Parts: sequence; C-alpha cells; structure tokens
Amino acid sequence: MVVAPPKPPHLQHIYIDESSQTQNRFLVLGGINVPSETVQHLEDEIRRSRLPALPYGEMKWQKVSTSKLDTYKRVSDVVLSPSQGPLRAIEFHSLVVDTRKLKDKTFNKGSREVGFNKEIYQLCQKFGRIHRSALFHVYLDNRDTNSSTNELRNILNFGIRSGQADRDWPYRRVHFRNSSDCLSLQIVDLFLGAIAFKLNGHYAAIGASESKRSLSDFILQKAGVRSVEKDTAVRGRFTIWHRQLK
Repeated sequence: MVVAPPKPPHLQHIYIDESSQTQNRFLVLGGINVPSETVQHLEDEIRRSRLPALPYGEMKWQKVSTSKLDTYKRVSDVVLSPSQGPLRAIEFHSLVVDTRKLKDKTFNKGSREVGFNKEIYQLCQKFGRIHRSALFHVYLDNRDTNSSTNELRNILNFGIRSGQADRDWPYRRVHFRNSSDCLSLQIVDLFLGAIAFKLNGHYAAIGASESKRSLSDFILQKAGVRSVEKDTAVRGRFTIWHRQLK
C-alpha cells in the first residue's frame, strides 16, 4: 500500500518499554508520545537537566542511587512538570498485567512472546484511540524476538480500523531502538520503575533502596497518582491502566 508521507504537525513519536517480564508478579508496559516537532527539544532538555553530575551513560531504574537521585529527579521533571511550551504536549500511558492470570497455553499458542505482543498491541491502540487524527512512529526498546515489526505494524493498522473505519494507516513505522542511545526510552524506564517498584512490593520490603523509594514517590506525586493499584483516568498526561484479562 502506498501512503502519503506524514506532515510533521500530525506525527507522534511513541517510545515503549517494559518492566521485568519474568521476575515479578506485575508486568508494566508504558510509553511516552512526543509530537515530532518536539523530539529534539525534549532531548535537549534532558541533556541539560543531566548536568553536571551525569553527562554520559544510560539512565535506568536499576542504576538509581544516592549520588544520582537529584539528577534523576530533574530529568523526570522535564516531562512531569513543564510549566509551559511544547513539552506540555507529551503524555505517558502505561498498562499493568497480572502475570498470575496469564493463560498463554489457552490463548497464545503456549507462547509468552505472543502474549507480550498482545499487550504491546493494546498499549499502541490506546494511543491511537486518544489521538484520533495523529500518525505514529512507534519505537520499541530493543529485545531478542522472532516477531516482525512490519507484521506488528500491519496488525496495529488493521486493528485500529475496526473501531475507526476512517483511519488510513496511522501507524506508519514500528522499529526497535537501543535504549542506550535513546533518551526518551530512558525516561520511560524510570517511570515504569517508579510504578513497578510499588506494585511488586519492593517499596515496602525490608532494606529497600531509599533512593528508589524517594524517586518513586517523586515521580508518582508529580504525576498525581495516588495509588498504583488503581486505574487512573483514561486520558491525562500520566495514566495507568490495569488490564482485566479474561
């Protein structure tokens, strides 16, 4: 199918990552959507907020420490609390899956990867439902998989048309990116860490990292999230959606 190239004002970049798939009860997937004309501005602001303590290196929830805490808070605040300007258009949306309720043998041909891709699909469709006139470039954190990103793109486009018949191929690109060189994916990792840290009981555990507790509190309070165990509003700048698996 030949489709017209998107005009920048209508194009959204979606960056998607996930928390641990194997070690914890709750799997959390999330993504930020950034208007294409704002991508460079976001990266510039993140780089500025990292200085002087953390000019280089990948930012990750696993690396949160006392020495990096203030920097990680400043970086998170770039997205969470812009007072004005184009960064206010950025949104973060996430979904939570209770892995104890997964039935891969029944519904996913026995494949955890198939089930995981279905959750990626659900999250991408949420972006599409909220932004009904937008076009999307979707960037997934790089991982070992046999799945085709072109196949996922086709499935996303066919899926959105079932509810919005007038949508013409809104998911224009689905690619993998390495989080080590993608600042937006690093932001998503921090937000997911803040949610999963509480959901999976690590926050309340004896000996829990005080730095991670502090960053989790900071992110969730800034985002207006009172409880990670409950759904937020569907729309907003920072949302959580607990998937009800059948």
